[in-house]
Amino acid sequence: MREVLSITGIVNGMRIEIGCDFRPRRLDFSLVKGTSPLWVLFLMVSATSSIFSQVSRPDVRENLSNCLKGLPDCNLSLLAPADLARVSAFVKQRNYERCLALAGNCDMTFLSNEQVPPVMQARNQRNLERCLAGGFQCDPLILNQTQLASVQQAARKRNLDACLEGSAHCDPLDLGPEEMKRAQVAAKQRNLINCREGYPSCDPLRLNSVEVDMVTSLARKRNDESCLAGLPRCDPSQLNPALAALVNAAAKRRNLDRCMDGAASCDPLLLTSKESAAVVAALRGRQQIKGRDK
Repeated sequence: MREVLSITGIVNGMRIEIGCDFRPRRLDFSLVKGTSPLWVLFLMVSATSSIFSQVSRPDVRENLSNCLKGLPDCNLSLLAPADLARVSAFVKQRNYERCLALAGNCDMTFLSNEQVPPVMQARNQRNLERCLAGGFQCDPLILNQTQLASVQQAARKRNLDACLEGSAHCDPLDLGPEEMKRAQVAAKQRNLINCREGYPSCDPLRLNSVEVDMVTSLARKRNDESCLAGLPRCDPSQLNPALAALVNAAAKRRNLDRCMDGAASCDPLLLTSKESAAVVAALRGRQQIKGRDK
């Protein structure tokens, strides 16, 4: 394949034409109408400088700024050798900072021999922190003996805390004799609290006689309060006769209030004749008020 570029100019009143014959691995200059090679070189330099002069200085500065910032619109072909060196230094520095920050886009191959040790130290430290916290990203293979001992001690402490809290993560097989006793005492205390509060997780079989009496008394008190308040969790069968009478009276008062307000939950069968008359009067009064409003 052959391409020919022709450049024509006038120097000192003399017309000069230069033909450039481009072939693979060969550049052939032919002089037309006789001139010296010096003029050829002069015209080629002038043509090259005119091409680069089309790029304004502000564009060059903006491109350099983009390259220094690592922006995608950086054009390396417009950079001078000194600017290329600056950009290269900035790129390496940014990569070093990313590696120190343990970023995923760190390129270890860009690091110098002096930069590798701090980066590896930072990575080992993060791995140690993950292992101490029991993180799933922990890599125990890169821990030294001292670090491994610390990690194992932290794991035992986490397991003990889990057992003391009654967590499902507790592994009783990893507990020592004294730790097992502490875990059993904590479990007994938690069960007592659950029983005192009336939680379903209460296990009465783990209570001693004193604790059973205390829990029973608290349960009876909660039931009395629920019945007096008319709550659904009331168990009337647990009430003594005196308290049952009080609960019955409180229930009738609540029913009378509902009937006086015209609530649908009113039970007229629980009303006395006097209370029924009062309820009817209240109903008529509400109807008269509505009739006047119309």
